[in-house]
Amino acid sequence: MKTEPKPKGEKFKFPSLEFTGINDDIKSFLKRAWEYLKRDETQRRLLGIGTTLLLCIVFLSSVYEERLNLNIGDVLTRDIVATHEVLDYTNWEELQREVERSVSKTASEDVLNYRVEKTYLLSAEEDFQEIAQLIIENRTDEDAKAKDIGMVQNLIKTHTKLDIPASTLRNLMQIPEENLETFRTMGLEIINEIMNKGVSTSSLPEAREKVAQLFLNSEAEVEFEVLTSAAEVVQAVIRPNLQLDSQKVNKIVNDAIEQARLSAPTIKKGQVIVREGDVLTENDLMILDALNMVKRNWNWQKAIGIVIITLLLAGVFYYYLYSFYRSLENKYFVLFCTIAVFIAVLGKLLTLIDWPYAIYFFPASAATMFVTLLINASLGVFTAILYAIMTAFFSEFAIAPVLLSLFGATVGVYCVRGATQRGSLMQAGLIVGLVNSLTMVSCGLILQDSSLVVMSFIGLINGIISAVLTIGLLPYLELIFGVASPMRLLELSNPNNTLLRKLSLEAPGTYHHSIVVGNLAEAAAEAIGADSLLTRVGAMYHDVGKLARPYFFVENQRGENPHDKMSPNLSRMVILNHVKEGLELAKEYKLPKIITDFISEHHGTSTVKHFYQKAKEKDQNPVLLEDFSYPGPKPHSKETAILMIADSAEAAVRSMTQPTYDKIQSMIKTIAKAKLEDEQLSHSTLTLREIDVITEVMSRVAAGIHHNRLKYPGQKL
Repeated sequence: MKTEPKPKGEKFKFPSLEFTGINDDIKSFLKRAWEYLKRDETQRRLLGIGTTLLLCIVFLSSVYEERLNLNIGDVLTRDIVATHEVLDYTNWEELQREVERSVSKTASEDVLNYRVEKTYLLSAEEDFQEIAQLIIENRTDEDAKAKDIGMVQNLIKTHTKLDIPASTLRNLMQIPEENLETFRTMGLEIINEIMNKGVSTSSLPEAREKVAQLFLNSEAEVEFEVLTSAAEVVQAVIRPNLQLDSQKVNKIVNDAIEQARLSAPTIKKGQVIVREGDVLTENDLMILDALNMVKRNWNWQKAIGIVIITLLLAGVFYYYLYSFYRSLENKYFVLFCTIAVFIAVLGKLLTLIDWPYAIYFFPASAATMFVTLLINASLGVFTAILYAIMTAFFSEFAIAPVLLSLFGATVGVYCVRGATQRGSLMQAGLIVGLVNSLTMVSCGLILQDSSLVVMSFIGLINGIISAVLTIGLLPYLELIFGVASPMRLLELSNPNNTLLRKLSLEAPGTYHHSIVVGNLAEAAAEAIGADSLLTRVGAMYHDVGKLARPYFFVENQRGENPHDKMSPNLSRMVILNHVKEGLELAKEYKLPKIITDFISEHHGTSTVKHFYQKAKEKDQNPVLLEDFSYPGPKPHSKETAILMIADSAEAAVRSMTQPTYDKIQSMIKTIAKAKLEDEQLSHSTLTLREIDVITEVMSRVAAGIHHNRLKYPGQKL
């Protein structure tokens, strides 16, 4: 179809796409995909897949690499040491040839290594039948002529290639026909008896002697000369029928070579193979190749095995987390995965060191110390198993390094669990080091490897290095991931901390309120198994935003209330802003995110009801509830949820005129119920049973703090 030419000067334009339905579908799909990616569960899955791929890459990097790119005749620029015990190929070839030669000769002489070949028996029977038939067909009388015997002799030679003496044929050709049949039958029986037992070249004379004995010892009533002649014919057809079983002999030779290999000279682990300045020989290259230290191709079999084990490890770990730590925040998953990859990379770097004991420095205990201090002790114990298996990838699955990592990492968890002083980490490092040394000594005794016993001090160094590594990197991990170790929390709880000291001096009422709230929250957290130390420290900082305008909050007022002269809207802004200002102070003083969560979540999205009611009474315009509500978010952890209840409970109990235990308990239960009904606790993982325990414990602690006091005689109130 011919198209019309486009007018000159007119730009070509694509027709506009007006498929709005398709565009809407794409937008809807992208929106749903984005919402899916924002889900915590999706992010965990992606994180798990990414971490697994990174670990696979690290583990597989040892499958294909050029440790040494050497050729025969190269001059070595450094010493090369054996990474494990290997056969010494220097004299092995000569030893192998000698074993093969001697064993092969002995096996060839052993009749047990031969097999009877049936075709030779059939051939011997056919030849005997042919001779017997010719004799029967040409039998003569006593005056047989020499030419007749010569003719038979020639026929036999033609058909069987056997040369039978004329005298033998004459004796057989002159006997009666019935005796010839006896000769035929007896001959076949003797041939079968002799050759079925097997006849070798060396035993052929003995077999022929046996034939003569069988004929002479027979009960046949035949003349001696006839029996002798019959024996001579059978002796002529008897032939060797034993053949050497080459497969059997080869197996014997190979077994002997393998046995010789076990007792052959070996190069021990740590022994120098070639020294600096030596010229590389063929035997040297064979030794290096046996040690997997020269250039090699991709080992698919090993690679597949590593991938399978890595996937199994990842699957078991993620299922464990899904089953027992589903509520754990994503930042802790990121932290754990970062530690895993970091330790795996360190392990890989250790394999690049040309020293057989380098892998014994694998810092598995440092990894579990990090997990215990920053996440959870029980998770640290579980991961000790994973890091022990990780050690196997870097140690060619040697048992000693694996056991060292397993015991050292597990002991490291118990040593740092609950540690509150950094000096405790060095003590933990020494204990881990001693356990590592004992493990190496034990493995050396079991494996009969004295080098492990001698080098057991490496285990002690491993423990100390792990402790130093933990102390050095702990502050950075806390800063990057917004988490806090018990040591960091204790540092933050020190009254001499800059921000706390500022709070105690400029807002003493708020400081005292925070201390009391911390006592209530800490006791409640400990009762339900939450992090009590974190809860107490978070409580101490939750109201630091009041430092901006301390006297606008009732606990700091000493007389006139400034809100009496302010509009409800202005009061609302001052009260609500203490959360925002608290977050700004937290950023200024570099508080970890785990503490800032207490600042942002301790009020959730609750309403400042007092000023909301005043605004409704005074303002003629409609008053929006959300304008008098905190920005949130709602508490996302048990600890921040406990603080929310404790904060409200402390303020309420302090306002009571005659606090008794029953009144306090009723008040705190009412507060907790109100928080539930307002759905302020909906994002936390607190159960109703735990809330009952929390209210009970807080009631007991608050009653102890706000109890009625006795009036002493003469005391003026």
